[in-house]
Amino acid sequence: MPLIGKDKARAAAMASIDALEARFAQNVETLCEDIDKHIKSLTPVNTGEAVRNYIWTIGTPNSTVYKAIENGPTGPTNSMRLGSEPRRPANEAAAAESLKSLNLRANPFGTIYLSNVAQDIVGLELGILPGPPYRSRSPQGMFGITSQHFNILVAAQGILK
Repeated sequence: MPLIGKDKARAAAMASIDALEARFAQNVETLCEDIDKHIKSLTPVNTGEAVRNYIWTIGTPNSTVYKAIENGPTGPTNSMRLGSEPRRPANEAAAAESLKSLNLRANPFGTIYLSNVAQDIVGLELGILPGPPYRSRSPQGMFGITSQHFNILVAAQGILK
């Protein structure tokens, strides 16, 4: 008879672990979605290549450069506010597919990478592009600001809010 009590305790413990893993998976997914939106909102868009190449992977960073989706003229992007550039929506949406394909709810414990190997991403991150006579619209970069923001957030709230 004592085995029944042990079985019930084990079942209750496993259910508790499953619930905790589900909560963790949801929070990891939400954190990645928030990081994705944040970093893209800071990224200037001219051709769309830089924002198109924010690629999420598990296990190994992405090393493929994706061409920008050319859906019309770029417009005078240097005089536009971030977020209003004509080529932003299509290129952001294409990049977002990589995050959707991760299936973080099924495996939130892998090593998650957000990579960008676009030709101009380093110059944009350093705030030196587009270069004179134009000015950088994200002079403090995107990765550094996003990393700092979310490191502070996770340190304050933890991953299991």
